[in-house]
Amino acid sequence: MASIRQIEANRANAKRSTGPKTASGKAKSSQNALRHGLARSAISDPAEAADFAIALAAGLGHQVTPASAMELVRSKLALLRLRSLRQALLATLLADPIPAGLKRLKALERYERYALAQQRRALRSLGTTEG
Repeated sequence: MASIRQIEANRANAKRSTGPKTASGKAKSSQNALRHGLARSAISDPAEAADFAIALAAGLGHQVTPASAMELVRSKLALLRLRSLRQALLATLLADPIPAGLKRLKALERYERYALAQQRRALRSLGTTEG
């Protein structure tokens, strides 16, 4: 259990670290997740994604909820986007190998792990096996 002194120290620290205060600071920090676009939704055309989800559900041959089919579509589209980005990044690195490019390539792994985990969850909810 934390002592009273630790609790007071935590409260004092929390008062100092509450994020940006100015409008320009808030505007700048709001763009942090958009730096490379990987944290945004992979669906650029919702109608096409809905059609894909319907076709996927029909192809599985058993009762599939639209939400679980759409979750699988989101994960598949995210993986496609990541893999095409990796391919472009590798082509750039072949032409001009720089350490920053290697760092970006390694950073893609985190997003791919997330998309793969999302795909596994979606497949489990559909009752199918991975493959």
